Amino acid sequence: MITMVLSVYNTGQYLPKAIDTVLCQTCGDFEVILVDDGSTDGSAAVCDEQAARSEKIRVFHKPNGGLSSARNFGIEHAKGDFIIFPDPDDWLEPGYLEGLVAIRQKHNADLSVCGHYFFENGCDHLWNANGSEEVFGTAQALDRLMQPASFCGYAWNKLYSMEVIRRHGLRFDTELGMAQDLHFAFRYLRLCSRVAYDPQLPLYHYNRDTVGVTTYDTPLTPRKISGLKTYVKIAALAHGEYPSVEAEALGVLSDTALQYIYLYYHFKTKEPQTLALLRGYQKQYFSYFLASPSYSAQRKLLGRIARVSPRLYYAMFQSKRVLFDTARRLTGRQRKI
Repeated sequence: MITMVLSVYNTGQYLPKAIDTVLCQTCGDFEVILVDDGSTDGSAAVCDEQAARSEKIRVFHKPNGGLSSARNFGIEHAKGDFIIFPDPDDWLEPGYLEGLVAIRQKHNADLSVCGHYFFENGCDHLWNANGSEEVFGTAQALDRLMQPASFCGYAWNKLYSMEVIRRHGLRFDTELGMAQDLHFAFRYLRLCSRVAYDPQLPLYHYNRDTVGVTTYDTPLTPRKISGLKTYVKIAALAHGEYPSVEAEALGVLSDTALQYIYLYYHFKTKEPQTLALLRGYQKQYFSYFLASPSYSAQRKLLGRIARVSPRLYYAMFQSKRVLFDTARRLTGRQRKI
């Protein structure tokens, strides 16, 4: 049996569509756990309504503790041999579970990963459209995990074994406000000898329209700052064993700090200690950022400027964003920075 855990926090308006696609799965041997994580918008009642639709659905209501806390609650109450974590504002193909099981069985894999669409501006787009079915060993899978154009750290495209989770006491890290799914995936993948990924089997629809804004349009928050620890922790775990993964994690840490320096000025944050922390990360791991092929020459130039003058970096990057916004309005194209 497969357990699907959906953490619900003020997303009740999207949940009925998600549950429609959950209950249409061609694989019949599954259960659904809805964890209402202290919602305040009526989502709790929506969860109860959805549970009335099928005996496969169980609902739990708990005080708000964050996404990691809710997923851990689901793990502790799971009855399945496998577990996966769809988001309540996304939706599934009918063959979502069956396809993930088939990938796993075909390659005798410890973890199976499916492809996905990202839904944006009312349209589906295939992620990693040029990718092909692959099987990775541990080191290669960890490398691919850290690459932005690969299968990433999402919790909803990976079919995890409950036996492995229980044996090693794996849980989502409640210290991390963001990218906790990446940290969980990294720790799980270290225990795998074979990981199978098929981007041409897109079984999941990731709804970006519910986010609605880019990284640069939302204020700097303690939750975002805590997410930086994800890359610190991954680098520490990879140190000495997976040097390329360590290097990539530290490069991402420097780049994310660079993004947050922009937010610090853009939203007029008045916490000098926060700026000092961000500048410290950006400068300390800058060599990894420069060495990574994941970033453009232009991005690296902005990083060099930020090391010397974060205010000048902000001014230059803001000018670039204004130009892109103007071009988007004139051409009708989406901004891409």
